[in-house]
Amino acid sequence: MTLFRALTLTFLTAAMMAASLGPVRAQNILDNRLDALVGTPENPLDVGIGIKIDQITSVDQKAENYGAVVVLRVEWTDPALAFDPQEVGRDIRVFNPPALADHAAEIGTVVPAFVIHNQQSNRWIHESAASLRYDGRVLYVEKSSLTLQAPHFDFRKYPFDTQEFYFEVVSIFPSQYVSYYPLEEFSGLGDLLGEEEWILENARIETSQVTGLSGQNSDQVALVFEGHRHLTYYVIRVFLPMLVLITVGWALFFLDEYRRRIEIAGGNLLVFVAFNWAISADLPKLGYLTFLDFVLQCMFLMTGALIVFNVALRRLKISGRETGARKLDNYAIKWIYPLGYAAIVGYAVFAYLLVP
Repeated sequence: MTLFRALTLTFLTAAMMAASLGPVRAQNILDNRLDALVGTPENPLDVGIGIKIDQITSVDQKAENYGAVVVLRVEWTDPALAFDPQEVGRDIRVFNPPALADHAAEIGTVVPAFVIHNQQSNRWIHESAASLRYDGRVLYVEKSSLTLQAPHFDFRKYPFDTQEFYFEVVSIFPSQYVSYYPLEEFSGLGDLLGEEEWILENARIETSQVTGLSGQNSDQVALVFEGHRHLTYYVIRVFLPMLVLITVGWALFFLDEYRRRIEIAGGNLLVFVAFNWAISADLPKLGYLTFLDFVLQCMFLMTGALIVFNVALRRLKISGRETGARKLDNYAIKWIYPLGYAAIVGYAVFAYLLVP
């Protein structure tokens, strides 16, 4: 009895808070009435959940969230909602979802309310409807748009990273009263998502239990899918210019005038600074280096070392030790510069891309 009173108080409090928020209450129209529990621990109400994402409106990796247009499908059977088809004159009754909630409240039962666990913005419902079959089987569908949190982003392999996206539907009621099962055939990704930067695939449905609003374990159904980037963009806009800058740095060794080398290398140094700022603008302020960060920082250090090296060669030439300067210059052309960059790229690939 104590558990029943605690749960009832929790749900009544949630309902009162939703009513006090005015228009925000409409963000979950299945939450209208939470004044009774559905199901029993001996016979919990089985609810099917289908999640189909039709569009991806945005992916904000700096804010670590994404926008989506989604179709939710919820199915369950409650004998208390059954009716006589001969009396009504039809086998199926169609409701606006708030009307279904009111009808359920009139006969002493409620609809199984839910929340979107990783929802960050208001959920704007475009269309919604509910149908009730004579045997008490209910089908609720809605099409809505919202912004969802993506806290599982990991950019260590950027731009070769693969990210996971989630859409999590959690029951308000504890698992002992309402249990969820996935509707596989009504879940997945649409054919035209409208997202150009990412390739989204490998959609799957996962079920689990999480701590719900009641403070107890509640069932969760999540649509999980993966995304990786179109690498052509990064090859053309990032890696090709970087290769050109490296080649220019190597070509400097063939100039006899050390002063000119220093000037050109200084210009390259400024370009690397601009590269670093442009790339960091697309990512959050991370506490670790990404693959691209590591390569850029090493290129920056190599270019700085190139300037120092040429200054040292010029000092040797001025001091009358030009033969020694030529030998060091030749050694750098053949070995230090190319092998140095090969070692940097090799280590970056091993440490960031190959090691889990």
